[in-house]
Amino acid sequence: MSDNVKRTGKALLVLRLSMALFLLPWVLEKFTEPEQTARIFSHFYHIDLPVAGSYVVGVIWALLLLAFAVGFKKRISYGLVMVLHGLTTVFTIPQMLPFLDTYNHLFVAAIPVLGGLIALYILRDEDTIWTIS
Repeated sequence: MSDNVKRTGKALLVLRLSMALFLLPWVLEKFTEPEQTARIFSHFYHIDLPVAGSYVVGVIWALLLLAFAVGFKKRISYGLVMVLHGLTTVFTIPQMLPFLDTYNHLFVAAIPVLGGLIALYILRDEDTIWTIS
C-alpha cells in the first residue's frame, strides 16, 4: 500500500468521523427536545410532525448516522446522509442570504459540510479504515 493511499484513507476517516460528530447534536436533539424537532419540521419542511414522531425520526437518524460513522453499506448510508443534509440545506437557503431578514450566519456552516459529504460519497470506495463491509 502506497503512502498516498494510506494518507487518503486517514483523511477520509477524519472526514467521516468529523461529519458524524457535526451531525450528532441534531440527532440527539430529536430525543432531548422533541418539541423543538416538531417545530423545525413545521417551520422548514411544512410537515406537522407529532412530538412522538420526533422520536421515530430520531431512531431512524441515529441508525443512519451509526451506519455512516462505521462505514456500513457506504453507498446507501453515505448517500442518504448526503441527500438528507442536502435537502435540509436547500430548505434553509433563506437563512443563508445576508440581505434577507431571515439571515443567520450559523446556517452557512451547512454548505462546507455538504461539500465534505459529497467528497466522502465520491471517494467512498477508498474509505476503508475502521469501516464495516
